[in-house]
Amino acid sequence: MFYGASHLIFQKAEELRNRSTPAEDLLWQHLNSSKLGAKFLRQHPCAIYVLDFYCHEIKLCIEIDGSIYQSEEVKHNDYRREQSLSELGISIIRFSNNEVFQNTSKVLNEIQLKINQLQIVNDCAGSPSGAGKPGLCKRIIPCLDIKDGRTVKGINFENIRDAGDPVELGAFYAQQGADELVFLDITATVEKRKTLSELVLKIAQRINIPFTVGGGISSIDDVHILLANGADKISVNTSAFKNPSLLNELSKNFGSQCVVLAIDTKQEEDGEWYVYLNGGRTKTGIKCFDWAKEAVDRGAGEILLTSMNNDGTKKGFAIDITKQLSINLPVPVIASGGGGTMEHFKTVFEDGCADAALAASIFHFKEIAIPDLKRYLQAQNIIVRNS
Repeated sequence: MFYGASHLIFQKAEELRNRSTPAEDLLWQHLNSSKLGAKFLRQHPCAIYVLDFYCHEIKLCIEIDGSIYQSEEVKHNDYRREQSLSELGISIIRFSNNEVFQNTSKVLNEIQLKINQLQIVNDCAGSPSGAGKPGLCKRIIPCLDIKDGRTVKGINFENIRDAGDPVELGAFYAQQGADELVFLDITATVEKRKTLSELVLKIAQRINIPFTVGGGISSIDDVHILLANGADKISVNTSAFKNPSLLNELSKNFGSQCVVLAIDTKQEEDGEWYVYLNGGRTKTGIKCFDWAKEAVDRGAGEILLTSMNNDGTKKGFAIDITKQLSINLPVPVIASGGGGTMEHFKTVFEDGCADAALAASIFHFKEIAIPDLKRYLQAQNIIVRNS
């Protein structure tokens, strides 16, 4: 996602966010509304550059040029910049300040056309003709829960059993066509341990798809270490609940695109879904949706929603709470807990409106192969990337 951007590039991005131009502010009002069907971030670190606006899912960069960009030297530098980004598979469209101010509708129409083209033609090449609704491809995400350096899996957050080496499993899933990976150190918060940066580095050296790391993250320094070792996104849970301002700080320093809020939730006898902490061990009196909304307002760019009632049961995802978050929040929602059949994935995408579905044991123990799952979803007119 960041393509090796250095700490200095992250600092520069933060500085630019704090002194945006009027043209950038005007366009951001439209891009941030999600009405165009794509999630953009502003002033995004990428390799040695800072992109004005960037959508990671479709690799689209939007640049706004002021009068300085008319000079030959700047034009030459922009040409080299576009070449470098193109080699990373990133598309670029440019507009001048005057275009943004004087013909906003035309600018938005051009952006919409480009989004549609990239979503359907580039990202989803080979999907069944007319498959699915216009929008981002649905993502399949294997989750690797880690304890003492090994991948483990349990039922309802208990009865843990070994599932293999996380580095080897991650490399296998990447080769099989997984869209992303999530690595969670499930005991880091309880045992007061930090996620091992050495493990993240090993993972980054073996896979070529985005991956998220969580477990024991409670500070900006923790995130710096993980991103420097190759993680694309980080996941926070208990630490963010206990210190909500952490989400503001992480979003400000790294951008909301790399801040994933993980929520462990359980439906109680009153029918409401409540937040649980410390790997599902500690109940709170806070409702899941209320916490998710506050977190997004503070800067979380994605929600990883795990139903404790469904986790490990293979009886299906929690459709109602997933749908409530998906249709009411402006950020992607990853459904987790309960995936056991291919039909369960179809249901959570269609009825739960999830942007992505995460599972563990069915992939770890080879009950469902990712290529088979994607072919099934495509046959059901659900748009996913090819394996």
